[in-house]
Amino acid sequence: MKARLPIEETLRFLERHLPSSPSRVLEVGCGSGEIATALAARGYDVTGLDAALRTPPPAFAGEDPRIRWIEADFLFYEEAEPYDAVLFTRSLHHMAPVAKALNRAAALLRPGGRFLAEEFAFDRVNIQTARWYYDLEAVLASAGLIPPPDSALREIRNPLGRWRQEHITDPPLQSGHAMLAAARERFDLGPAEEAPYLYRSFADGMEPGERSDRIAREIFEIESRMIRERDLASAGLRLAGTLLG
Repeated sequence: MKARLPIEETLRFLERHLPSSPSRVLEVGCGSGEIATALAARGYDVTGLDAALRTPPPAFAGEDPRIRWIEADFLFYEEAEPYDAVLFTRSLHHMAPVAKALNRAAALLRPGGRFLAEEFAFDRVNIQTARWYYDLEAVLASAGLIPPPDSALREIRNPLGRWRQEHITDPPLQSGHAMLAAARERFDLGPAEEAPYLYRSFADGMEPGERSDRIAREIFEIESRMIRERDLASAGLRLAGTLLG
């Protein structure tokens, strides 16, 4: 079972920008199914797509004709009927090349369809933000609230160096700059939104329960305030736009 707060925050963002239900919605990177299931409950016709999908996903109980689950590589996914909205829920930063992923999104949308992305801009994290994150991680791990970090990584004394080491992947993660630039070429975007993101790893790392929910909420509020006051860089990037042309 996933932490509640990150799901609630994602839904708040989506509800501000989605067309009204019933609309056809594709969630790219649906994971364990919480967002797709919640959108279907709100009356949307949802396709939940993931490259490594458990069928049915853990969050899905029973049968709902408003949801389809598809295991596929989004870069090669095709659909005859266009969608009213395509959502990337923390999945676009894993897709390389990002231009190809957004070309696919554009091809799957109807004219005037909505593009939404809630993403991880790992490259925006600076040394102050990394230091805050790892200091908080050490406190929570010492209290037994989250699993301890890898001992080898803890030996890296420079917090930004450690952050960069932890986010080396193959293929590389897509940067916030790359996602934003590619999206602007294909969609009429509103202003890019900064959003708290680091709280998510702590929320998901704790055992579910009321105490964990309260701690996650407090971390979220602190991160949000420090981003507003420019004491932390925002690792969360939210994009919303309409298909060009």
